[in-house]
Amino acid sequence: MDISKQNIGNAGEYYLASILSASNFVVTITLGRNERYDLLAVNPKGKTLKISVKARNLEETSDFPLSQKDEAMEGVDFFYAFIRLNGFKKEPDFWVVPSKIVAEIVKESHRKWLGGKGKRVEQRKDTPMRLFYTKLTTTSKEILPENWENEVAKYYKNIEQLQNV
Repeated sequence: MDISKQNIGNAGEYYLASILSASNFVVTITLGRNERYDLLAVNPKGKTLKISVKARNLEETSDFPLSQKDEAMEGVDFFYAFIRLNGFKKEPDFWVVPSKIVAEIVKESHRKWLGGKGKRVEQRKDTPMRLFYTKLTTTSKEILPENWENEVAKYYKNIEQLQNV
């Protein structure tokens, strides 16, 4: 069964909203009405947080598409949630990452990618597309920090950081 990108995105948003609700957050899904974030959440301390949800349905995916604008979107109350729905065959995996970390990693990894060579040895051309990786892959090893897997592991299913903002 082929599931539309919109429904995969919605499933990711509803999944994270349920996890946060079960952790005593008050959560509202913006349902496409806001370009920057998908969820507004009030943590148990009363702090309002904005969360942009990026969902993929593939079981083994480790990259999540972003855009050039994500290099500049940051704030102490703004987070990204990268959700791997695992084909709806097992419980989803997710990473909740502060926007500042996402902006830094995406900007630097894209800069390194541009400095590399394409498949035919020509200089790569700039595009607005960016990728955020949740693990090192053959492709991402040359553009991500050496310790990236240890760093990103700190954000795996870590909603406690949202409670302490």
